Amino acid sequence: MVATMSEYEALAGRGELLKALEELQGELQDGAAWENNTLERFLDGFSALLGSIENAYANTGQTLPVDPWLIVAEVFRGARDYE
Repeated sequence: MVATMSEYEALAGRGELLKALEELQGELQDGAAWENNTLERFLDGFSALLGSIENAYANTGQTLPVDPWLIVAEVFRGARDYE
């Protein structure tokens, strides 16, 4: 038997991703200094962090979230500075 999530459970963390995107847009509008300050560098950081997210959490002693929306929200936030 395969466990399935309800529609509500599947979207539970979506709000956190939307919040992260709003935060990032606000930072850009305010002229925040990001290490990855071009789209190319940001996407490179995003890709690198997403590819090693388990290690990033382990290195900081944190537990990797189960909700994929929360993981993506943290990857967006981290992509500002991740190399």
